Amino acid sequence: MPSRSRRSRPQPARRLRAAVLLVALCAALATAGCTAGPDVQADDAEPGDVVLVVVGDSLTAGSQAMADGEVQGEGSWVPAALGDPLVLGGGWAVPGATTGDMRQGTARVEGDVLVLMAGTNDIAQGVDWAASRDNVLAITRTMRMDAVVVSAIPPSAGRAQIATAYNEQLRLVAIEQGWTFVDPWETSREGEGWVSGDSLDGVHPTQEVADEVGHTLRAAVLARAAGG
Repeated sequence: MPSRSRRSRPQPARRLRAAVLLVALCAALATAGCTAGPDVQADDAEPGDVVLVVVGDSLTAGSQAMADGEVQGEGSWVPAALGDPLVLGGGWAVPGATTGDMRQGTARVEGDVLVLMAGTNDIAQGVDWAASRDNVLAITRTMRMDAVVVSAIPPSAGRAQIATAYNEQLRLVAIEQGWTFVDPWETSREGEGWVSGDSLDGVHPTQEVADEVGHTLRAAVLARAAGG
C-alpha cells in the first residue's frame, strides 16, 4: 500500500502571514457590522420571506403562552395565517394578558410586520381607554416596526357595547398613527354579539373561526408588507 505523502509544515513566516490575514479579515468583518444578531429566527428567514411578529393575549397565543417565539396552544389564529411567504418571527402573547401586561412583557423582535390584537382583557378588567391607548402606543414604540396591523377585538359577552366602543377608539388611533386597522371578526358578528356557534364561551372563537381570522389577517399583513 503506497504511503501518503507528508504535508510540509508551514514555516514561521507563513504562519505569521496567515495570522496577519486572519486579524485583517476579522477587523473588516467587524467594521462592516457582520456580527450575528440576537434574533435567531429572523436570521433563519429566507430571501423573500415576510416575517410576522405578533403581540396579544389568548386570542393570539391560544391556550398556552407563546414560548421560544412559537405558538404552543390551540385556539390561536396564527397557524392559519402562516405559509409561504409569511413566517413567524416571534413576539409575545399570553392568555389573560391586558395591554399593560403586553407593554411590560414585550421586547424588540426583528420582523417586517407587527400584528397587535389587544384589549379583550382590558375591558374585562375595567381598564380605561386612556390607559389602553398609552399601552398600545408604548408596545409599538418598543417593537419599532414601520408596518403595523392592528386587529379589532371580538365580541365580548356581557360587555358588547364596551367592546364596540373600544374597537372604534382603536380604529381612530390606527388612522392617526398610519397603521392598518382590520376587523377579522366581521363575519362572526351579529349586531354587537357573536353569530350563534362561532364562540366557545362568548369571548373565544371556535378553531374554525380562529382559522378564518388567521386568513383575514394574513391578507392584511401581506398587503401591508407590499406597501398597501
